[in-house]
Amino acid sequence: MIKKIVSIYSVIHFIVDLSCAVLVSNLVTQKMGAETDLFIAILIYNFFAFAMQLPIGILADKINKNAVCSAIGCALVAIAFGFANYGIISCLIAGIGNAMFHVGGGIDVLNISDKKATLSGIFVSTGAMGIFLGGKSALIGFDKFYIVVIILLASAILLLCLYDQIKNSVNNSKIKAIKLTKNEWIAIICIFITVCIRSYVGMILAFTWKSEFIFALLSIFGVVLGKMLGGIIGDKIGFDKISISLFISAICFIFSFTNPIIGIIAILLFNMTMPITLICLSNIFDNNKGLAFGLLTLALFVGAVPTFVGYNQGFTKIGLFSITLMSSIILYVALRYYNKSVKFKERRGENEKY
Repeated sequence: MIKKIVSIYSVIHFIVDLSCAVLVSNLVTQKMGAETDLFIAILIYNFFAFAMQLPIGILADKINKNAVCSAIGCALVAIAFGFANYGIISCLIAGIGNAMFHVGGGIDVLNISDKKATLSGIFVSTGAMGIFLGGKSALIGFDKFYIVVIILLASAILLLCLYDQIKNSVNNSKIKAIKLTKNEWIAIICIFITVCIRSYVGMILAFTWKSEFIFALLSIFGVVLGKMLGGIIGDKIGFDKISISLFISAICFIFSFTNPIIGIIAILLFNMTMPITLICLSNIFDNNKGLAFGLLTLALFVGAVPTFVGYNQGFTKIGLFSITLMSSIILYVALRYYNKSVKFKERRGENEKY
């Protein structure tokens, strides 16, 4: 049953992100003439798709109807296609739909993950491929948008049909007051900063070799595989050791501008920390997984904000090395304090037995 849930959510994650990319890049972009209006529409989409996951996640924790939340998200993205002539409204609806799907799916997957990162790594990985292929839809002249809408509505129906099974598999308890220790606060702040940096680097990471489709596609495979492997390897060797992947990627980035193979390896290593940061926040906010998921996506939006206000120039190899190395150090600190908080809770649990 667990494999079934993760498979369904991972495939629909691909569908939702592909659909949103098709909508924004193929419909909204072409129909909006004024550059300023297009900028506002895309900004609104990103705000509602990422930043709004925090309040939606807090609400979802309370309601605990996660599959329904995801199904409504799919339906809203489908509805957004009907407002394509009104770019800002369309992006707003699609952004809310995207957020609701991710929150509902994210909570369900985290609930069955048993505090491990493997399943969340699989779930988050598929979206990158959806965004990439959806963004390329305009280049091939794709115009069968009704197909996308039908698939989205079918996905919503599938989630609703499986609602009882999925709901019975989760273990949400009642929302409890959040009490954080000093170690947990430090871990949360450092994780938030790390994700902000990851988002910013991901937004402006530009290599000339990515102009060739095959290398661009391989780099996306690097993102997908990196997130999958990050969860799997993190569960086997320990979360704190995963920060080494950022250190190695920092070194690889020095040579990535001229060598696409090394660049793809750097991208893969760079993305391995994604499921680790997610599961650590989820474990800290154990009874508030929607809050944890939303906090992480808020960090993604905050990290992207500089690119919206003009700070979107690519790094030099030294700059890319430096910021990735800094991110590695901050994440290492975060995971050290996370481990301290886990050990403290374990000791307290043992003491409470006697």
